[in-house]
Amino acid sequence: MRVRYFDAAMIVASVVIIVGLGLAFRPERTATITADPSAVDVDRSQLVAADTRPSVLFIGDSYTAGNGLPEMSYGCMAAVRMGWLCNVSAAGGTGYISGGPAKRFIDRIPNLALVYQPDVVVLDGGRNDPTRPSENVLRAMAGTIGEARRAWPNARIACIRPRFLAEPDNDLGFNDAFIAQLREQPLAAGVTFLDPIITFTGRDTSAMLADDRIHPNHRGELALTAALVESIRVQRFATSR
Repeated sequence: MRVRYFDAAMIVASVVIIVGLGLAFRPERTATITADPSAVDVDRSQLVAADTRPSVLFIGDSYTAGNGLPEMSYGCMAAVRMGWLCNVSAAGGTGYISGGPAKRFIDRIPNLALVYQPDVVVLDGGRNDPTRPSENVLRAMAGTIGEARRAWPNARIACIRPRFLAEPDNDLGFNDAFIAQLREQPLAAGVTFLDPIITFTGRDTSAMLADDRIHPNHRGELALTAALVESIRVQRFATSR
């Protein structure tokens, strides 16, 4: 059968339309541009500002770890208020003598020194050590401070005197006489002692405690944050930067 002229024209028109649509919807190739890294204009002022902020490393126990994320612990929240960068190495049940699987503070320092180069090191422990410090505790604390100084010779070293928020007036045996003895140890020379919880002496802290009645709840964490900042300022404890 012969194809009529009209039908042939319609077929040709359809083919043209189909081809046109195919070209219209074909993915467009994007030209590849290779940039010379040295020619890229980067505003490095913000990067430099971030790098120059002092950093602090808290080494401690469950009080130091806090109730949730490390950055929400009382130490890190205090560091933020001081304008410091914060890192935390904390595990429940640890201390200057007490360690268990998580190790004592002095055992953790060599590995921490491979990761962190802080301007400030804060040792926050003793709550899990014997309740009445002996010569063994004294030597362990002095040794830990000395190990921290060897690991980070340019860092400022501070110790938080251990107390529980539930009993702020109980020094757990880490009294002024003990601290005076510790200061006399060559390895502990120049260390700063901070005592934030003593500021709660005489106050009802029950609303600041978690369900275990030992650790602080969120309200307690916020109160400890303010107390630590004040303790740092009273001691005029500053970084080297």
